[in-house]
Amino acid sequence: MKHVFLFPLLIILTASLLLSSCDKTEIIGPRPTLPLHNRNVKPRTPITVGTIRGYFDNQYRVLTDHIEKVQPIDSFSNCYFYGKCSNFDLKQINLIRCDEEFVAAIYINGLSPDSLPAQLPVPQQFGRSAEIQFYSFGNWNSTSPGHYWLNNFYGVNVFITDNTDDVLTGTFEGLLGSSKGSIWVRDGEFKLKIFRKKVPCGK
Repeated sequence: MKHVFLFPLLIILTASLLLSSCDKTEIIGPRPTLPLHNRNVKPRTPITVGTIRGYFDNQYRVLTDHIEKVQPIDSFSNCYFYGKCSNFDLKQINLIRCDEEFVAAIYINGLSPDSLPAQLPVPQQFGRSAEIQFYSFGNWNSTSPGHYWLNNFYGVNVFITDNTDDVLTGTFEGLLGSSKGSIWVRDGEFKLKIFRKKVPCGK
């Protein structure tokens, strides 16, 4: 009879232990996914004249300095070079800025500022191209591992959205490559006043 009495008692004690342990159970949900990129925050302020800015890899950079220390009117950093010699018609827009570490350069070839902005989609035409470069300051060698670049038809990765009194405003983005690897450039913006320089034939 004692065994019959002890069996229900053991069931009651086991059930009470299970219930008390359930009160202490913590339910852990799924862990939040880690961000793919730890990028610093893009400023919300409008872009100012004389600036190239954007995400270069995961670093947002604002570049405002000329690459040379001369008067702005003589600057190679924001200039439209034009001229005609025999069958060659030179049209090249340079948009370049740097900070203490890096240089961002945009070259637009085969287009005059007077024909910009153009409407999207821009017809792809041989000789009308846009090139983006990003490299360490002083590393001018385009074949070096740290010199990233991308060349494509104008309107694909570089696009001018406004031209007011030769102040060119636009956007740029794309995957830049080098012998070292590649980096993404995203949310790129520029706003630069260009100066016009006619290049004599033979120069």
